Amino acid sequence: MKIELNMLQRNLATVRMCATQSFDGNFLFVFAGYAVRLVRMAILIAVFRSLPPNEGMSFTQMLTYTVLASALSEQLYFDTPATTALWEGSIVGRFTRPVPVLSNLVAETIGRWFPSLIFYTVPVCVAASFFGVRLLPLNTVRGLLFIVSLQLSISLGFAVDFIFSSIAMRLKNGCWAALAVREAVTALFSGLLVPFALLPKGVADVLSLLPFGSLASAPLSIFVGTGDPFRLIGFSLFWNVVLWPTSVAFFWKSRDKMISYGG
Repeated sequence: MKIELNMLQRNLATVRMCATQSFDGNFLFVFAGYAVRLVRMAILIAVFRSLPPNEGMSFTQMLTYTVLASALSEQLYFDTPATTALWEGSIVGRFTRPVPVLSNLVAETIGRWFPSLIFYTVPVCVAASFFGVRLLPLNTVRGLLFIVSLQLSISLGFAVDFIFSSIAMRLKNGCWAALAVREAVTALFSGLLVPFALLPKGVADVLSLLPFGSLASAPLSIFVGTGDPFRLIGFSLFWNVVLWPTSVAFFWKSRDKMISYGG
């Protein structure tokens, strides 16, 4: 019990440290990233405005989906420092820390979310109400189920990231190729950019069955009311149960083939 408490305290210390590190470098560079997210959101809204009426999703739901996806983009689509650390050579140091490597990567990632939540997510959600975007679930039940789905999505996101990090280890110095593939596949198949409700029914049905569909589309669809919440949560639970043991086993098996440059 004492050992577990010490591990928790160490991981919380990592979260605090990473939360304050985001602005150690160029302040303008950090806010430039937020500006890019705002521009992308504006472009998507402009594109959706030009679309003809859709039976699967109203324009109000499109607006809510797009704004919420942008506000929570770091939680719905994220990557841990694993691949970057592999390229830099700093991954080796993580294996010498007095905490499990995977939990330490999780703590680092969560810590880096706090500046974005404060300086981007909250302002976007507040500003959205002034422009007539309703960032409220259809009802209380869907709101609670959205929170459950979001937690499952974040958990699954870590499992998916560790699998791609393991692939990067096996590719030796081709880790950026693995990262590029992950970014492309996740952006296209997760529903973060284009809601599944706007896609042809057959395509949407297939994508919703994949683990990527549980990363962004599931919680966002539950929030705006375009998906069956219990079905979506069921798929998220299934993929968490399947992919977490797979990702942990694959990560530890791949570390023996790890070659890290830099330092």
